[in-house]
Amino acid sequence: MDKNVKQAKLAKAKAEEAALNRILCWMVGGVVLEFFLLLLNRYVIYSKVSEYAIHTAVCTAMKILAVAALVCAAAAGYWWKNVRSAGKKSTLPGGLCLFLIGLSLCCFGVWFFYNMSNFRGVELLLYVVPVVVVLALVYYLYQREFFFIACGGVLALLGVWGAGHSTIFYAYVALSVVLVLLGALLTRKAQSGQGLVEWQGKSLRIFGKDANYALLYTGAAVALGVLIVSLFSVPSVVLYGAVAAWLLIMAVYYTVKLM
Repeated sequence: MDKNVKQAKLAKAKAEEAALNRILCWMVGGVVLEFFLLLLNRYVIYSKVSEYAIHTAVCTAMKILAVAALVCAAAAGYWWKNVRSAGKKSTLPGGLCLFLIGLSLCCFGVWFFYNMSNFRGVELLLYVVPVVVVLALVYYLYQREFFFIACGGVLALLGVWGAGHSTIFYAYVALSVVLVLLGALLTRKAQSGQGLVEWQGKSLRIFGKDANYALLYTGAAVALGVLIVSLFSVPSVVLYGAVAAWLLIMAVYYTVKLM
């Protein structure tokens, strides 16, 4: 019995160490990407006339890096696949692949918004990076249901932030509504399978056996409601406050549930 208890504790300690390593990778990668975006924002978007040479060099480097990072991400993804196929566990290939994808997306994003003269889009990227890191922390530290709720809340907040009469905004709201509805359908499927979902002949555990599905559906309803209301002339402060209050209540609830 003592041996089984020791093995269980050892397995739990290894799992916690692996989760901590992943969290540190996400935080370090997020800091590097945020610094890189600030650099691009300074010398690509808000460069001075006297800094034209630096502006040109940074723009050229950004375009080259956008493509090169994507190619390297594909190579890292192939390495990651081979490691997983061999039954080994390593955070390096997966972390490197995701970081390179993020780096490429940042470069392509700044490149796109610069050509469109949409400087507010670059500001959005500066918000997206820390938000993605926070979502990763929620994923590793909290229950999966809180992660789903947080993702819906983030989609709603970004909809409020970008509220305006433009084709891009309407397209974003439409896409976000589809994603929230797909999340609700996945939740329904998991509920019928007691937290399990069948995928390619395998049973994947999406939620725990004690998951509160009522909160998941409520979170989807809140996200859908805010996204739809953002289409109308509703003060953004009200919508921000509603989503922030909901996420804060959920954070307290799931923190207490962890204890």
